[in-house]
Amino acid sequence: MRVIAGSAKGRRLKTTAGRATRPTADRVKEAMFSIVCSRFELAETAVLDLFAGSGALGIEALSRGARRAVFVEAGHAAARALRANLEACGFGDRSRLLPLSAPAALRRLAREGARFEGALLDPPYSKGLVAATLAQLASAAIVRPGGWVLVEHHCDEPPPAEPWPYLTPTHRYGKTGVSILRVPEEPSDHIMPRIAVYPGSFDPITNGHLDIVRRTLQVFDKVVVAVAYNPHKDVALFSAAERVDMIREALTDLAERVIADSFHGLLVDYCDRVGATVVIRGLRAVSDFETEFQMALMNRHLNGRVETFFMTASEAYFYTASRLVKEVAALGGDVRALVPPVVFRRLQARNQEQQPKR
Repeated sequence: MRVIAGSAKGRRLKTTAGRATRPTADRVKEAMFSIVCSRFELAETAVLDLFAGSGALGIEALSRGARRAVFVEAGHAAARALRANLEACGFGDRSRLLPLSAPAALRRLAREGARFEGALLDPPYSKGLVAATLAQLASAAIVRPGGWVLVEHHCDEPPPAEPWPYLTPTHRYGKTGVSILRVPEEPSDHIMPRIAVYPGSFDPITNGHLDIVRRTLQVFDKVVVAVAYNPHKDVALFSAAERVDMIREALTDLAERVIADSFHGLLVDYCDRVGATVVIRGLRAVSDFETEFQMALMNRHLNGRVETFFMTASEAYFYTASRLVKEVAALGGDVRALVPPVVFRRLQARNQEQQPKR
């Protein structure tokens, strides 16, 4: 990986090994900056590089004349490589590294009153971070009116039409998409979407869960249905990926407002990553409340910005639980009235797979 143009042209950049990083290919980077430089002047501008990795995008901007760049990278190995690359290119005095998560860095920069003419976003693929990060960036109001935001993303996860309009159609390079958004000249009175996270094992998702999702959308703008799993101890009937697929198919009609995703680790950390401040929990009976109340208090202790919103199950679904659905289905019972069609099909197929061969 190298610097394509400018004062550091040809300089080789260090990268970090492993699956956690995905350096931008040189041909994609060259195309990205050709698009930006054909529409904006980089000279003497301030640029923000979120999810910076080893710093390839921000360093390219500095090499092409940007006055300064702020790099946001929480990974220790990537941050070490980034520092080494900045020093090797002679950009140490024109840069700043924030070793924070993107949400935390945006909050700090907003408090400091930082302003940028452009921002570069290259979040990890398949984590649902594009929409959430753009919402957080808009809320921070640190990109000047008339500025630009360049997003590198998976082709299956294009940026939403809000909060900012597309300046150009998405450019595709294999599985990589490159989109440029324009921050309006006039301040927008647009209210940022209210995002809630509905976490659970969803093994599998039931009609009771779907009822909670649909009712949640009467209160919130978007819902992230988040499959919680433990990669070291997951004894679920369906894998996390299978559960996410079933949720997406079951809620196809709400695809613009519902995101299906999976996570492990602390729920409050996941909420920060996707820009949510509310956790949705469903209550089927009074007996659920004590445990849920304790969990809500612990989450508030861990992150005071995250609140818990309790929703009682509709009367028709008081007795519907994933565990019971699996047990009844395994014994040959008809559960098609309790789950969406995709789940019924998957349950039948999985139970047939687990039948002893004669």
